[in-house]
Amino acid sequence: MIKIDDKKGIFLLYTKHSLMILQVIDGFVGMPYYGEKIRLAETEYLCRTNVRPFTPDKLSGEEISFQNTFPHAYPFYGCGNFRETAFRAEQENGTDTCCLRYIGCSTFKEKPKIPHLPQSFTKNCNTETLILYLHDEQAGVLAEISYTLFQDSDVIAQSVKIQNQGEYPVMLRRALSSCMYLEGDLELITLNGTWARERYIQREPVTYGVKSIGSINGTSSHVHNPFIAAVRPETTETQGEAWGMAFVYSGNFLACVEKDSQDKTQLMMGIHPETFCWELDSGKSFYSPEVLLNYSSRGLGRFSRNYHDFIRNHIIRSKYQYQERPVLVNSWEACYFDFDSEKLLCLADTALACGMDMLVIDDGWFGHREDDTSSLGDWVVNEEKIPEGMEWLGEQIQERNLKLGLWFEPEMISPDSDLFRKHPDWAVRIPDRGMTLGRNQCVLDLTRPEIRSYIFRSMADIIHEADVAYIKWDMNRQITEASTPSLPVHRQKEFFHRYMLGVYEIQERLLKTFPDLMIENCAGGGGRFDCGMLYYSPQIWCSDNTDACARAEIQLGTSLCYPPSCMGTHVSACPNHIIGRNTDFMTRAHVALAGTFGYELNLMRLKQAEIQQIQEQLKLYHAYSHLTREGSFYRLLQNAYHIAWQFVNPEHTETLVTLIQLRNKAFQPQMHLKLQGLIPDSLYKLDGKCYTGGQLMKIGLPVPPLWGDGVSSLFYLTIEMTEG
Repeated sequence: MIKIDDKKGIFLLYTKHSLMILQVIDGFVGMPYYGEKIRLAETEYLCRTNVRPFTPDKLSGEEISFQNTFPHAYPFYGCGNFRETAFRAEQENGTDTCCLRYIGCSTFKEKPKIPHLPQSFTKNCNTETLILYLHDEQAGVLAEISYTLFQDSDVIAQSVKIQNQGEYPVMLRRALSSCMYLEGDLELITLNGTWARERYIQREPVTYGVKSIGSINGTSSHVHNPFIAAVRPETTETQGEAWGMAFVYSGNFLACVEKDSQDKTQLMMGIHPETFCWELDSGKSFYSPEVLLNYSSRGLGRFSRNYHDFIRNHIIRSKYQYQERPVLVNSWEACYFDFDSEKLLCLADTALACGMDMLVIDDGWFGHREDDTSSLGDWVVNEEKIPEGMEWLGEQIQERNLKLGLWFEPEMISPDSDLFRKHPDWAVRIPDRGMTLGRNQCVLDLTRPEIRSYIFRSMADIIHEADVAYIKWDMNRQITEASTPSLPVHRQKEFFHRYMLGVYEIQERLLKTFPDLMIENCAGGGGRFDCGMLYYSPQIWCSDNTDACARAEIQLGTSLCYPPSCMGTHVSACPNHIIGRNTDFMTRAHVALAGTFGYELNLMRLKQAEIQQIQEQLKLYHAYSHLTREGSFYRLLQNAYHIAWQFVNPEHTETLVTLIQLRNKAFQPQMHLKLQGLIPDSLYKLDGKCYTGGQLMKIGLPVPPLWGDGVSSLFYLTIEMTEG
């Protein structure tokens, strides 16, 4: 609900449990409060800074001090604010000073569309949108700051539209999407790592100065995820305040936190300005990607579930979001590049015998690809491996009542490819400078429409020919030598954003052409795990590291923002192909059950007993996958020895608890695992014994001791129905 007091210049944005206050003071919009829903009386003082003793406040005519302490809702550069700013635009006279003053507002019942970008949407839910208009008459710039509230959520979607209303072009040097201000002691939570070790949780105090994370390699990256949270030092999973920002974007980003001299903390997020500049012609507009703002007064658990529900209901569009996903086996760790049609059909037969639904042919099915040195860009069947053709193979798969999936790396081109020999200029490069190879490949220039059309046609032809039901869209290298002949010299820094728009355009065309197609996004594993990709695909490959113990930590970190139902999770071979560890076969399945679930191993090498284990695992998947897709997720425990989590259905009548023992220790005391999300006075049944919900949450579930490292237990409890 949005309430506006025009006389006082107050805007109150109420979600289910939170309140954001925006206030106009002397022509500038500030954010004096964002937190728990409260009742207000006096509001005049909220944005008054009263800075002493250096200078008086703006009421006494001291503009600089006012600007440098005012909690700007969209901070700009050049008029006395010396903190990090969200907006900076170079004008015709060469200066980049701008002063954005409030000139009005609008409210809408519908959420305005953001052209060409992934974005939140409404579905069976009422929304309200507030747009604040901030204008610099001299620069001719109008900034429209948009806040959308959703009736069923505590998440607020924010974005910015910049219009050039002047006579001359302006160069946007900085156009971030969101800013919030907080007061008091805070700690910063980020999700960091590297390839095969993505999204590990880091929590640290917020101190004076600027702390930032980001990416400038062309993707949201393995190293930092486009998500941050600020929490009180006392905040835990179940209590305390937490605020968050999640970026609906998959390219270069910046997230920064600054604690200033007045003990106010500013959080900002948007496209990374180091690799961004945008020429905005007279009469044109620029749209920033959306940021999802989140607040919880009941700990990180509620905070995460706010994001989970919002992403499932308002970001993921796929019809598969709440459907049981097909269980697939991927050929990569089964065969790598060493396969032919006979081996693939044997793999399909074994998958069918196990009870699986889909065979996914990974890298190596196209061109003359025998290793990773050739053929990217040549999306035609490798006749040495599949001489009968892809249409024939698709028919063979369907005759076995299986579906066919294919791996693509559409954004790349191999120097050893027919496409490169025909169009060497299609690779991203700087003229008169050599190209840097990564994984023996170059990047296609997706800023150019003819290249995007080629990629779409190539993929669409093979999807149609073989009746492909699923594609894995991969992207295995960073972007270097960023340049394009499609733009003049002074606009080369538009490359990265235009490239990302090109990726989105191709995926959107595929989904419109093949509405039943399932896309699983991937970028060397988890290098593009973000809300932008989830707009086009209901799941993302979580990490190339499929070791169960490592994955448990990766998936738990990922769950801080993203719902488990979107995490691509597979049972893989042991010793694990990334880190060489052996873990129990059922433990690998228990970890994979907390995601999309599939297999990444050579089924043809399994013993009959192992095939029977897979059949048992599939029974577990079919019995419990509805909890992963629709249930609430709770992080119960994480230390050096154990990780535990829990799913609870929307009615709180059934729950699935997973305990992973990373490593054992001698003489462990009896563990009582405290559960969450249950009805306190109801009885829950496990193995013939009944416990009250309150008992399970306050005293805990008695857990039998586990023997060994990398082992696990699964507990399924249902509410005990009593007559009357």
